Amino acid sequence: MHIKNPQSALISNHELLLHLRQEDAEYSGTDGTERDRKKPKGLEHMLRDGLAYLQTPDYAVVDVTDAHPERPMTLYKGQHSLFRALAPNYRLNKAEFIQIYNLKPKTQVMLELIIEEAGSRFSEEELEDILNIIKRVFDEEEASIPAGVEDQALEKIDNKLLGAAKKKKKVKRRVREE
Repeated sequence: MHIKNPQSALISNHELLLHLRQEDAEYSGTDGTERDRKKPKGLEHMLRDGLAYLQTPDYAVVDVTDAHPERPMTLYKGQHSLFRALAPNYRLNKAEFIQIYNLKPKTQVMLELIIEEAGSRFSEEELEDILNIIKRVFDEEEASIPAGVEDQALEKIDNKLLGAAKKKKKVKRRVREE
């Protein structure tokens, strides 16, 4: 196997847990096929360790994964998403959004560990506001978010992800140079 585009996308711990559960079910026959196959040694260790880590009781991803097996609404689409709550006022990159979602910071120190150069990019008040927004988004009960909200057409938010415009320019330059 040859990887053509390394790190072409970022996934959340929620998506990783869903994938690992799917792989485990495929080999154990619990995916509906009733086929019980032997797992390759490396895969067996990776699945065991990955599932053990992501399914620890004090790790919040298990609750969200069980409640929303497809995707949690707070990360992706809809008015209730983490992106829609933070993007209009704060310019964060994709990795920072994923880390905020995965770690759910509750203190300013945790937030500063997630956001690169947080002290120079944001003031103390802005960091506190980001924490309040994060708390509000995650405290909202997923069950109270109406079904189908992810499919609604919403007003487009300007692309405020750091580095988004830079990548496009680099690609154009590379094409010209070749």
